[in-house]
Amino acid sequence: MALFNKHLIIFSLTISMSSVVIAKTGYPLLEKLVGQKQYAKAYQRAVILREENEGDPRFDYLYGFSALQAGHYNEAVFALDRVTVSTPHVIRPRLELARAYLRLNNNTAAIKEFNDVLSLSPPPIVRKNVMAYIAELEKHKNNRVVQRSVTRKLVSFLVGYDDNVNFGHDGEEIELPDFGLLILDPLSVKQGSGFAEAKLQIKHRTIKNKHKITFVLANLTHKKYFKSNHFDLLDLDFRVGMTLNKDDFQYQFIGRTRPIMLDGDMYSNTLGIDAVARKSLSGSSIGSVQLSLEKYDNRILSLSDRSRAVVSGRWEKHIGETDHQISMYLGKEWPDKKEGKQYSRDIAGLGYFAVREWNNKNRSYIGLDYRHYKHQKAYPVFPDKRSDDRFILKAGHQWQINDKLALIFAAQHVNNKSNIDLYDAKRNEVKVGIRYDWD
Repeated sequence: MALFNKHLIIFSLTISMSSVVIAKTGYPLLEKLVGQKQYAKAYQRAVILREENEGDPRFDYLYGFSALQAGHYNEAVFALDRVTVSTPHVIRPRLELARAYLRLNNNTAAIKEFNDVLSLSPPPIVRKNVMAYIAELEKHKNNRVVQRSVTRKLVSFLVGYDDNVNFGHDGEEIELPDFGLLILDPLSVKQGSGFAEAKLQIKHRTIKNKHKITFVLANLTHKKYFKSNHFDLLDLDFRVGMTLNKDDFQYQFIGRTRPIMLDGDMYSNTLGIDAVARKSLSGSSIGSVQLSLEKYDNRILSLSDRSRAVVSGRWEKHIGETDHQISMYLGKEWPDKKEGKQYSRDIAGLGYFAVREWNNKNRSYIGLDYRHYKHQKAYPVFPDKRSDDRFILKAGHQWQINDKLALIFAAQHVNNKSNIDLYDAKRNEVKVGIRYDWD
């Protein structure tokens, strides 16, 4: 223990003489907490911000440093390793990463980081202390294999109410051209119900090298309606992908599948691939473009089987304590069968999303989304091609009780306006529950 304390004294001197990776960030409260050495609060704050901001070197440094100081060494390793990938020529993150490896008793990995610091031509006092530290570690070298993967698990349980479970028409009767009055099937009429919803998310990430990260993500959702059990939902969203970092750019490639079951029977499956390119435009903004290709297989209605291509762009900007996102997208669908053109659509849309951080425990979000759908062929019983304008408003709040447990509230309103009255529909949903996150 005395030897280890001696190591820390030398290392502290090394750290104090090195350059700081971040002078100003888009996370003022997090930076303030770190500056005040309130590392436990800073770590809790970083956990709140983590999901949306992992991969931003400014955030990852503050997250990794506060995690290290608060005793969460595995989290510190992966956050700080991402910083060294994004900013390979900055000294400070490598020194902090070496310290995290030391806390995990991984001297071999620490020595590697110290040698990388030496290759960056550090100031003389830093070089002297690093070389002394390497020499000391070599005497007690631990050949433990470097841990370069992490698995996170998240589970949530919510209860709520949905006033239009099936997104149906508000009324039992509809007037059709040339057919007159039609009485709708009860399953096509608007139905309201309370529900319980359980979600499980598992995310595994492996750092292959300084430029490549692979990941696996699985989201399983089960939704049980108290009155309308015909629409009980089981939804699995499974994704595998790879992230490549090169200078100021980040590239991501994802393969995914999403089977959905309704009332215990298979309803549909979607296979897709995504290609994403991101670039930091300034100190607090990021631009990205994405191309998505999908194959949709409806197990109930074969004519609805179709393929889809969507290209989208997003601009993200941090202003004050609020993150803003503006997105635009264009898409086209084409049917597997010629007769299915009535179900295939052209798509255009615009979205806005904002997240406000009130303090280290509370955050709120609001989202606005508009999409226009133009069907490629008219339905047999209607003279005109179907054209829909869909507006979605969603809002929510999260109270982080501790670094593992959160209380969440969410609400959503959907309004679909169609040139065919049958497809006019409104839907409102509210839910409240808890979420538990563990490593």
